[in-house]
Amino acid sequence: MEKGYSNALAEDWELLMSFFPADWRRQAETSGALRGLRQDKSEEGYLRVLLMHLACGFSLRETVVRAKNAQLADLSDVALLKRLRKSKVWLRQLCCSLFAERALSSPPSGPPNLRLIDASLVSEPGKTGSQWRVHYSLRWPSLECDYFKLTPVEGKGHGETLYQFTFAPGDFVLADRGYCHAEAIGQAVRQGAFITVRLNPQSVVLQTPGGDPCRLVSKLRSLKVAGQTAEWEVRIPLEGKEPPLPVRLCAVRKSAAAIALAEKKLRRKARREGRQLRPESLIYAQYVMVLSTFPRAP
Repeated sequence: MEKGYSNALAEDWELLMSFFPADWRRQAETSGALRGLRQDKSEEGYLRVLLMHLACGFSLRETVVRAKNAQLADLSDVALLKRLRKSKVWLRQLCCSLFAERALSSPPSGPPNLRLIDASLVSEPGKTGSQWRVHYSLRWPSLECDYFKLTPVEGKGHGETLYQFTFAPGDFVLADRGYCHAEAIGQAVRQGAFITVRLNPQSVVLQTPGGDPCRLVSKLRSLKVAGQTAEWEVRIPLEGKEPPLPVRLCAVRKSAAAIALAEKKLRRKARREGRQLRPESLIYAQYVMVLSTFPRAP
């Protein structure tokens, strides 16, 4: 490993640790996560290995290889899986502590049914193991799973879509850009749910309240400073005789570092797929954009 790269890893880890709860080491002990850990191994190295798998998206096998190369741990993928299971309570406590330190707990007058939905791919053991997609919903702030569905990865109706879930009147739903599909959003709203979803400009058509095309790039360019926000009333046209769905388009400009990282990922993906980047894609990468039907705070 090159010295400069090694130093960068250390600096990044020191910065990341500054965001941890003040008592994160004690939580590791009291939760039982360290039970059975060798005395020459630290909770710090233990957590770094867990986050390589959970935050970076590496498979169990890739994680143990990277951990060994970084001299963090020498263990098998089976042993890492056992460690993950043993760390469930600790990781949940860390998340809850981070929410509490930043005063992000749900107020008594806040949304009573806030749901976070997403999907993840899982693979059966072995080189030829089948892949499956897990669709799930978590309640916040309890972080309890209230919905779980397993589907194949390939085939019609198995993708990431709000159609995979059922909603009750009064549900407040947060979803990533993979769930930004007009008809599915419309159905969820008809079921009585309130939706906030990250905007994918390629998957939905946006109109002004008067029915004209929404000039998204022009609106975004009005946000020139990192952290600057704005929102606009827009409409999503639906199929058939359904009236357009009124939503709020909300945007915040990213920091310079976040923009550079997003543009790097876009260019890398375009090279890998052998295509040219569209100019507007680089503009969209400078912002976080969401569509929301949440009622405005009083």
